[in-house]
Amino acid sequence: MKKLLTVLAISMGLSACSGMLDIKPADQIDESKIFSSLQTFDKAVLGVYAGWNAELSMRTGSVMADECRIGPKNAGVNGSAQHLFRWTYAASDAEITDPWSNAYQVINRVNRLLAGIDKVPAADEAAVAARQQLKGELTAIRAYAHFELFRHFGASGVYHADALAVPYVTAADIDNKPGRPTYADFFREMNADIAHAAAWIDDSRETTRMHLQAVQALQARVALYTRNWALAAESAGKVIAQVPLATMQEFPGIWTDQSGAEVIFKLKRTAGSTLRPGDVWKNATLGIVYFAPSLKLLRAYDAENDIRYTSYFSYDSTLAASGQPGEVIRKYAGTPGAENLNDVKIFRTGEMYLIRAEALLEQGNNGGAAADLQTLREHRIQGYTPQINKDARQLREEIMLERFRELPFEGHRYFDQKRLGLPLTRLPEDAADTALQPGELFYYLPIPQAERMSNPNIRPDNPGW
Repeated sequence: MKKLLTVLAISMGLSACSGMLDIKPADQIDESKIFSSLQTFDKAVLGVYAGWNAELSMRTGSVMADECRIGPKNAGVNGSAQHLFRWTYAASDAEITDPWSNAYQVINRVNRLLAGIDKVPAADEAAVAARQQLKGELTAIRAYAHFELFRHFGASGVYHADALAVPYVTAADIDNKPGRPTYADFFREMNADIAHAAAWIDDSRETTRMHLQAVQALQARVALYTRNWALAAESAGKVIAQVPLATMQEFPGIWTDQSGAEVIFKLKRTAGSTLRPGDVWKNATLGIVYFAPSLKLLRAYDAENDIRYTSYFSYDSTLAASGQPGEVIRKYAGTPGAENLNDVKIFRTGEMYLIRAEALLEQGNNGGAAADLQTLREHRIQGYTPQINKDARQLREEIMLERFRELPFEGHRYFDQKRLGLPLTRLPEDAADTALQPGELFYYLPIPQAERMSNPNIRPDNPGW
């Protein structure tokens, strides 16, 4: 990694679209190919999706927090994310640099395409609308990639308007050495991108492309982090009205890709994908469990009646016999012959109910929050008996507990704790280090070391670094 965007200009090739974004020379797109027609431009957009590694956020969100315990064979040359789990990582580790470089690669590709999109021929109104749709998709992807960078590398967990975010990059300038904007300025640009995407995009796309409900789901998540409770509730409500929760019969099929119920947006993974979501948890070739579900997480469920338990976890006696944890993460286990291979679910309706519940609670609408929580549980727990929810404090605890149960291994837990200013806590049975407080070293991720060394404007680093 050189300075922030130089490395991105060099690494633009995308195997998924036969090198459509290869740069000739290093900082230029071959316009005769990319912008010659809507068909070729769309292939380049598909390449952006293919190069988007959401698995990196899944890893950080789970491994940093209390969703996992490390496998005993996860060490040495066959290990993965060990230092991240043990809170002993360095600013030069791949677990820190990979989310940074991948997100800015995606952003750079988006910016190069947006810079030339108006050159793409559009002979009639239908073609103009199709071009605008692609412009909306790209703008939404740019907003999402920046949001993931913010979740990883923002200088404060709890939203503060004057805290330092990360560069919001809207042009592919390889000589740029951007500084760190405040949260207020960062989200001003992001919300502008989201608003433009929502205006340009339609609601007729398949779940593997950014469409209107996906943009609304992104807006709901962003509003939750920025504590804009009214917008969070409103945006989540729009999605809920269009994409219902999965039934108890449909829910297991979400994770085997046999059902599209309640999936708002997902990233397609195929046999040709370089990174498969299950690779985060297990080395399928060597049979090494990198991370098993934590006992804290397993004990949070009604194992007999909660459909999530058997959908998210399974038991492998062969692993147990080899001295590894028998309880394994089933969520992205794949199928025989295609182990670890499933589509990556980015937005689901279950999350939208939890966003709206939290937002309503923060606005003083305890009854609305309790109703959303109850609806979600009724769709997940057989024979669920509605609870009489009490005060706001107890409701807040229930909502966070339900986020723990609903969203493990989807890239939320560490970021949830961080945005609320809460410590990371684990059971002694799950880890040697059981608590990490806000403000302690390793609670906040550092800006990657190579970036700091080559770009003086990116300083200061995050707390403790």
